[in-house]
Amino acid sequence: MLKQNRWLIEQAAMKESGFGHLKPFRNGDKIGFQGWLRMDGIPDYQMVVEGSLSRYPQDEPRVYLHPHPEEHHWIRSEGKPYLCYAREDRMWSPARSTFASCVAVAVKYLDEFA
Repeated sequence: MLKQNRWLIEQAAMKESGFGHLKPFRNGDKIGFQGWLRMDGIPDYQMVVEGSLSRYPQDEPRVYLHPHPEEHHWIRSEGKPYLCYAREDRMWSPARSTFASCVAVAVKYLDEFA
């Protein structure tokens, strides 16, 4: 379960990583960040990085992008596709990984496939 102190750290990590324009949200058991991802040289993407309040940080958040730059790399489940990606270290680490690290992986994906 996400504790208040960890949520404050997550918000600070988003700002420090340069993703402070993505705004925090909470909707029932869903918690995360959303907004427009704007990068030089690629179109704008609406992004949602969403986790479960009751399961974070044990479970990795999902990354949703609209529009999808291509048809591969997407898991289609529960009605809306989310990005399937491999991390450089290949593992989600509840103690070290953050919502900001998920955004960074998505940015790398967009650099390669958008």
